Amino acid sequence: MISRSLLAALLAVLSLFACRREPRPAAPSPERIVSLAPAVTETLFAIGAGAQVIGVSDYCEAPPVVKKRPRLGTSITPNYEAIARLKPTLLVSEKNAAARARELEALAPTRLLPWLSLQEVASSVRELGRLSDHAQRADALANELLEKLDKPEPKDGPRVLLVLGETSGDEVWFIRKNSLHGSVLAAAGARNAVAEQVLGPPQLSFERLLALDPDAIVVLLRPDPGRDAEGARRKFDRFPTLTAVRDGRIGSIEDPAAFSHGPGILALVGRVRGELERLKVLK
Repeated sequence: MISRSLLAALLAVLSLFACRREPRPAAPSPERIVSLAPAVTETLFAIGAGAQVIGVSDYCEAPPVVKKRPRLGTSITPNYEAIARLKPTLLVSEKNAAARARELEALAPTRLLPWLSLQEVASSVRELGRLSDHAQRADALANELLEKLDKPEPKDGPRVLLVLGETSGDEVWFIRKNSLHGSVLAAAGARNAVAEQVLGPPQLSFERLLALDPDAIVVLLRPDPGRDAEGARRKFDRFPTLTAVRDGRIGSIEDPAAFSHGPGILALVGRVRGELERLKVLK
């Protein structure tokens, strides 16, 4: 029979071994986030996680405070050394087939989020909230995006072509129906002149533009004091047979939100609607 003193000694030894067992690895802390996409960065700040963002992509501009963060390339061309020096606990960016996912994962846990359609963006906003411990504000933002942008195209709405930037060469870059900006056009009360879903590059030849013959064309431009916005519109004057040209329905919008894929895009709905009303294609 084991004496009480010997039993106490055995229990003490077992307790010592239990304390020396390797602890389970802790979950990655979201306190040092590197964002390699402008829309993701803008969203992190919008949901209250801006203080956790320690580095951003070369193209992040909103909100203005991100201009003070280190620039670290993109998910396609990351600056590995600069990222490693910051010791991030989480890397986030938009999903892209060319993204260096494996290489980034070697630096820190990495999440590449789908960010094309409205439904994808809303889902990814919620995921960012979960990853950064700001789920409540992220859910509120996702709900606002869906509430304001998830609108069916009006059956009798004008057929509008939203053009990305100034036209050059022999093709026009346009807004796809199955994109976040496509949802903006529907929410503004118009139909996309390119009715089908487009999976490849959103480019139109001038021949296809003439065949589509939209009711109106609106050019989205980044704010630039040196740009001639009227000149950007006049480039379509070489096609006098277009209904939009003949009826004087070529418009433009210069706005920081014009190219935003983050929360700033909510402000674009009113701008598009206002421009279409000015062009008298919306009643």
